[in-house]
Amino acid sequence: MLLLYTEMTKILTAECTQPSFASRNVVLSNHLSTQNFTNGSTVTFECVIGHKPVDPKASRSVTCEGNQWTSLELSCTRKSCGSLADFSHGRYDMTGNLFGDTAKPVCDKGYMLAGKETTRTCRDQGWDGRDPLCESVKCSAPPAIENGQLVDEPLESYNYLEAVSYRCNKGLNLIGASTLHCSEDGTFKPDPPKCFDGCPTPIIPNAKRIGGKSPPYKLGNFIEYQCGDGYRLEGDGYIVCKANGWSPEPPQCIVLPTTTTTTTTTTTPATPTTPKPPKRTALPTPPTTTTTPVTSTTPKPSERTAPWVVALIVVIVLIAVGVIICLIVKRKRSKHLYSDKVATDNQEDRL
Repeated sequence: MLLLYTEMTKILTAECTQPSFASRNVVLSNHLSTQNFTNGSTVTFECVIGHKPVDPKASRSVTCEGNQWTSLELSCTRKSCGSLADFSHGRYDMTGNLFGDTAKPVCDKGYMLAGKETTRTCRDQGWDGRDPLCESVKCSAPPAIENGQLVDEPLESYNYLEAVSYRCNKGLNLIGASTLHCSEDGTFKPDPPKCFDGCPTPIIPNAKRIGGKSPPYKLGNFIEYQCGDGYRLEGDGYIVCKANGWSPEPPQCIVLPTTTTTTTTTTTPATPTTPKPPKRTALPTPPTTTTTPVTSTTPKPSERTAPWVVALIVVIVLIAVGVIICLIVKRKRSKHLYSDKVATDNQEDRL
């Protein structure tokens, strides 16, 4: 009895949560807001928008048994919209023909879409939109150029692949393509040419031209520069006149930095030698004095003399000067005494 009660309780309390089979591209047909289902409940599925059953005979229902759902047989795949046929003077560039795929219209060469481009999409009921209209390409009058003109009188419009030609005024060079064609997008290609009047004369202070010609400068002319003394060249000294101007850019002359070197020279005072005293002779002629020349030695600039050595040298010089003065005074006295003696001797001889 207890066992029967337990089983009955399980049956009465059993329930399933809302089923989900997203990988099969299906959704519930009903009970969308119901979250829990009692034992024995049955729910039905259907394909999501843009999809259809893989097997039309497959069961679309599942049943809650205890707390689990039975297996779902229904599985869905994307619907096909079929391929789009080519249209007048154009075709479609398609990513596919199944639900969600797109088809981009492309006009044949020489034709272009009339109006705004519209991409078609494969929907649940088939391709949306309609075939576009491709009309013959027309180019408006080509652009004018500076210092030049069209060879022929311009027209109001030009058909696909029709050509126009340009020419420059006398003395100018035409840079680019002289002939343009009406292209498939309704514009002339390539870009219109330019009429080149030459390159301006470069102005480079402190530079001189060492190669090339003098102004004016036409296409292909070159100049070679060199800086003056005291300047260095920054950039390429060789430049060529091209369609967009000088190539490379004209150089500059930069002043060189100046450096000042200071040299310090230390000179040691000369050390004089003591002269010999004068010799006295018995001859009446005055005695001669031989003086030894003073020699000095100049040290190298890199040598440095200690202060005490300088002081000693100064003292020696002062002593030497004093000795020389004393000798000179003594010499004068000796000469005077000698003269007195000679006079006395002469007087005695007379007597």
